[in-house]
Amino acid sequence: MPKKRRNNGRNKKHKGHSDPIHCENCKRLVPKDKAIKRFLIKNMVDQSSKRDIEEASVYGKDYTMPRLFIKNQYCVSCGIHARIVRVRSNENRRIRYISNFREGVEEASNGLYKQANKRTAKKPNEK
Repeated sequence: MPKKRRNNGRNKKHKGHSDPIHCENCKRLVPKDKAIKRFLIKNMVDQSSKRDIEEASVYGKDYTMPRLFIKNQYCVSCGIHARIVRVRSNENRRIRYISNFREGVEEASNGLYKQANKRTAKKPNEK
């Protein structure tokens, strides 16, 4: 049979097995190297509350509000169902995504790598 992915859907190189983890959504046991991992950074308070706290604070604008850093790990079926990852064609499967926080993103953008969650500015229609 043909090989679908070069890593067989896992990140396990020269290891016998990897530790199982629980999916965040359905609590299924998934190997840690096969799980779909997404790092979520959230503010602890919303913008309006943040503004109220800054106005009432002694420190003012100098104080940075703490953030929540959450690592979500999903099984493949939950990742596809929740549209965290999507089914891709054969050519697009070869494209590997690099995090925004990793250095050297500009050098690696030679077609084989793409920057994850890259926001492009939309141009207004010119008439």
